[in-house]
Amino acid sequence: MKTENWATVASVLAGLGLVGFFAAPTLLRGPPRDQETLCPKTGPVGHTLILVDKTDPWSDVQAKRLKTLVKQVGDDLPADRLLSIYVFNDVFEPGFPSLVSLCNPGKTASELIGNPRREYVKWVEKFGRPLDEALTVLTQPAKGNQSPIVEAIGDVVSRRENRVPTGDRKLLLVSDMLQNSNQYTVFGNGAGARDPERLRRLLGKVWQDSGASSWELSVHQVQGVYDAARLEQAAALWKGAFQKLAINVNWDRL
Repeated sequence: MKTENWATVASVLAGLGLVGFFAAPTLLRGPPRDQETLCPKTGPVGHTLILVDKTDPWSDVQAKRLKTLVKQVGDDLPADRLLSIYVFNDVFEPGFPSLVSLCNPGKTASELIGNPRREYVKWVEKFGRPLDEALTVLTQPAKGNQSPIVEAIGDVVSRRENRVPTGDRKLLLVSDMLQNSNQYTVFGNGAGARDPERLRRLLGKVWQDSGASSWELSVHQVQGVYDAARLEQAAALWKGAFQKLAINVNWDRL
């Protein structure tokens, strides 16, 4: 009787082992993914969006700091989280394309066998390697008459492709914060120039209409070619508007 029981147990264990053998490749590959974005087909888990203002030139030091910032975000990105990088210039066009929009698929299929996922290899190829080239272009000197910062924020956060089904959303804005558009400017002495209430109304409308309130905001202010007094004046205007609108923001200098 005992022999028969052991034979039954052995048969069951052998069956489970066989199932595991055939199922292992599928399990190690992880969930089905979109081969363009490398995100799970069920959607990303969280989103980090970096929005870069290229309307004014930067110093070499600031360009290096931007590279460090973006690479650090990429290195720290959790598996299945979406990372998007957008850059805008003075010729603002709604719907401007992203520079990068990819999910981190996770590094290895199995710590035991150390076999990199095919998707992770693609992540390195599509994000890690071309990023240096992209950042070289991104940090080249630029000059423009317009700086539509509020408009660019509203454009990217309102897009359908930037919504995620689960997880938090983080917006990292890299800019000198010297807004200059038909809707609001920090330059000159014309009507509405440097008017805190006008900036508050514009920012409030964009924040509400675009759904930006669901995003966690960080501002990395770049000095560019402007003096410290001008930058402090702009920072004070923005911080005042954020405070009156009860928008939490982490602010630092790049």
